[in-house]
Formats: sequence, structure tokens, C-alpha cells
Amino acid sequence: MNVETFLEKAREAGVPPMGAGRLVARRLGSTHEMCDLLLGLVLSEQKTCTYSLVQLLEEEGGLLKAGDRIVFLDADRRPRCVVELDECEQLPFNRVEARHTAGEGPAARDVKVWREIHAAYWGKWLKSRGQEFHEEIPVMWQSFRLLYPRSESADEA
Repeated sequence: MNVETFLEKAREAGVPPMGAGRLVARRLGSTHEMCDLLLGLVLSEQKTCTYSLVQLLEEEGGLLKAGDRIVFLDADRRPRCVVELDECEQLPFNRVEARHTAGEGPAARDVKVWREIHAAYWGKWLKSRGQEFHEEIPVMWQSFRLLYPRSESADEA
């Protein structure tokens, strides 16, 4: 199923039309296994935020802001869910705090663990482009809420 068809199903399920925000589609993680794990955490609403390098967002069309939506794709690039950004903050990597990692997947909520994981992930990506990772590299924290599909537990709330 392509993104347009997926979004039509979301609208049929009651997801309100998007306002003036931007829509992007992306995968989480760099491997099939990591993508599936992170997507599962989003779908179960255990993960309610994500992060991007500001440089990458700028290359892909600009910084995201509250009201923008992301269609998260599975490892095979099929659309699996739609989230809407509630809050976004640009900050240096070394300024990410516990309030930023509170919505991360359970294994990465500790700031130290979060930094280790993301320094390795982004360091590898930057190195592949001939660039170096540094502690003050600008990142974008993006807090979101799941719009579609909703988990049964969220529907009962």
C-alpha cells in the first residue's frame, strides 16, 4: 500500500484532515530489525518522540514543527502509522535532557544510554558522508502522538 492510500484509510477511520503542516514519510532505525523494534514501540505508544539531525532535516526540505505529521514506514518502506508532532525543539546533542528522552523507547530513556545510541548511529551516518560527529551537533527533538492506527488501550481511555 502506498502512502496516499494509507492516509485515505486513516481519514476513513476518523483521523482529521491535516492543517497547514507538512507531511513527511520516513523509516526509524538503520536496519530491518531496529526499524521493526522502533515501529512496534510507536504502535504500542511506548515511544512518543523521535530525533533528527538538523542537517538531515534541512537537506530533506526543512525543519519540522508542531502540527506536522510523519508517516512511519516499516522496514520494507510500507506505511504503518501516522503521528502528529506536538512539540519540537532544536538543541545541541549534549543538551538533550531527561525530559527529552522520557518519551523514548524504554531501553533508551536514560540520557546516558540515549547519547551512546545516537552518537554511534549519527556518527556512522556522518562518517559515511566524510563528516565528524561532535557533542554540539544540532538535533531536533520531536514529541508526537499516534493518530492512526490507534491501539485498543488508547481507544478505551
